[in-house]
Amino acid sequence: MTGPGEDRYRRIFEGVREVCYETDESGIILDISSSITQVLQYGREELIGRSMANLFADDDASREFFDVVRERGSLNDFEAFLVRKDKSTTCCSISARYIHDDPGALSPGIIGSFRDVSRWKRTEKDLRESEELYRALAEESLAGVYIIQDGFFRYINANAADYIGHSREDLIGRKAMDIVHPDDRKKLKAHALAMLKGESEVPYEYRVITRDGQIRWMIETVTSITYKGRSAVLGNSMNTSWTLSRLDIGIVQAIIDAVHDGVYVSDMDGFFVAANKGFERITAISRIELAKKHTNYLIEKKYISEAVNLDVMRDHKSRSKLIRYPSGKEVLVTAAVVWDKNRRPVGLVSTMRDLTELNRMQKKLVHSTLLVEKYKKNLDILSEKLEATRQEFITHTSEGRYVLELAEKVAGSSVTVLITGETGVGKDIIARYIHGRSPRVEKGAFIKVDCAALPANLLESELFGYERGAFTSASGEGKQGLLEAADKGTLFLDEIGELPYELQSKLLNVIQDKEIKRIGGLAVHPVDVRIVAATNRDIEEMVRNKTFRQDLYYRLSVVPIHIPSLRERREDIVPLVLHFLNHFNDLYNANNYIFKDALDYLKDYRWPGNVRELKNMIERFVIVHPDTEIRVADIRAEEANQSKFESSILGRIKMQNRIGSLKNAVRQFEEELIKAALDMHPTLAEAADDLGIDISTLTRKRRKYNLRKNSG
Repeated sequence: MTGPGEDRYRRIFEGVREVCYETDESGIILDISSSITQVLQYGREELIGRSMANLFADDDASREFFDVVRERGSLNDFEAFLVRKDKSTTCCSISARYIHDDPGALSPGIIGSFRDVSRWKRTEKDLRESEELYRALAEESLAGVYIIQDGFFRYINANAADYIGHSREDLIGRKAMDIVHPDDRKKLKAHALAMLKGESEVPYEYRVITRDGQIRWMIETVTSITYKGRSAVLGNSMNTSWTLSRLDIGIVQAIIDAVHDGVYVSDMDGFFVAANKGFERITAISRIELAKKHTNYLIEKKYISEAVNLDVMRDHKSRSKLIRYPSGKEVLVTAAVVWDKNRRPVGLVSTMRDLTELNRMQKKLVHSTLLVEKYKKNLDILSEKLEATRQEFITHTSEGRYVLELAEKVAGSSVTVLITGETGVGKDIIARYIHGRSPRVEKGAFIKVDCAALPANLLESELFGYERGAFTSASGEGKQGLLEAADKGTLFLDEIGELPYELQSKLLNVIQDKEIKRIGGLAVHPVDVRIVAATNRDIEEMVRNKTFRQDLYYRLSVVPIHIPSLRERREDIVPLVLHFLNHFNDLYNANNYIFKDALDYLKDYRWPGNVRELKNMIERFVIVHPDTEIRVADIRAEEANQSKFESSILGRIKMQNRIGSLKNAVRQFEEELIKAALDMHPTLAEAADDLGIDISTLTRKRRKYNLRKNSG
């Protein structure tokens, strides 16, 4: 081009906002507009004569661009990254046309233009991220969120679908008005239009029909938005179906009328909503009179002195009070808040119980006491059977096996058995073992009586029972004794050596005659009960001292079983330690284990408290030091604590009576020892544990020395 035509071409070339370029067939730049400086920072003179391919950041993109242009003849909006003069890159949209065999063309080549689209790309990315963020917020929102465009649901979150009672899949693409109650559609349109125009900011309510035909109340606000380039409506809604003022009062009335007690319902502002027939019967107040009135109306009319539900309305805490109503009845009123499924208070309900009726029900309850006791005894029987299967007598020694073999032999008969042995050797376990392997386990209960734990008069009434009015505090219905309760079963008399002398003859008669008389009664009650007795005392010595009846002793010791102390069967110590360790690890979800040197140390320990002491020691280790190993040092520390305890007791014993008989000295030592243990420990169980005796022995000796626990 020359002359005026060339100038006109240049003005057009430079006047376009995009970068215009011309290359030869190989891609060498022949001309390029000055706007290249704003896009790639080069001057036009710097690029003329250079290959356009060098401006592409990616060689593959460059080859693709030129191949497509030459193959198709033209290309529009090809996006690629071009390199600026400062070596940075920018995204450009490139268009090109291949000119060849054109009558007006001087030579084959490429002409085209490109523009910087990086800012538009960033904007597009920001919009996409904003949309994703909004969608995530909408999905997590507790409110219902949805978008309506052209009258159809385009988006809806899970909460909105749940409120409306339809699945999200069913709602997307569905006409929004289809789910609105027909009576509310016109009003809904008017409210929504007013809010969209900015004429109203007040949320409005309407009804929707769920997929299964239920009617629910919704509260809604709407806002105009642009969605995917077109105008739409953003809705926010909440389900208000649980508000008492919106409930079907007919249904509520039918429900509360089925309740015998009085029921009074109000909203959270205290206004009357409903009451049942029981309310009118108990209070003598008409429900019609209370319609649309506040609860304060009852106080203003002096029907009641105070309203329990108004107190609950203030702090939302349930409470009960006795209120006198115009009927003259004292009524127990209990008021509470009614909560919806979102834990929002929606109303108050008060129930009224006529105490006259309650007293009548209480009398009926008294008459059912005997039946309850019968069921309780049946449960005790089941419990004893279960206990019998749980208890184990762990032994690996010939002495221990002899005890089990002898117990096995006598289990099948009904002979009386006397079990002797030191405290803590397991006498009660052998007693349960005998019962658990006898035919009686299927017919009757195993009942244990601690003869040392009860005073003589109470022990007699527990064993033999009593008739109505037998003594001042006797139950009006009388009571069955434990001998009768153990009928067809086994009665285990622990600490038989502590049985009062005056009761020994009565027990002898039961064993001989198989019958009893209740205290205060004349009727004879036959009993088929097996007696198993146990003691840690020397009964033969007591017989010689005439503190235990000789004839009863012979009756009890038809088959005597003596359990050796743990010191006499040391081979059982390791199996017992491992058994109790596994048991308490399982019980307390622990993972304790014991070293061999600690096991060897325990085998040489004196064990004055026998198996019970060993069991308590293992349990204490597991509780205090869970998930740790038990070493010799731990056992010695335990012994040191015990020694401190004993030293503190010895320090308290008065020495002014050192001169005297050995018997008196032993008695004084024992009394002071027990007194110190009671003062040091908060419970009898802990005191007995430290003394190495069972709680029944401690109870007996405390009574013997007239000692009481220190209240401090």
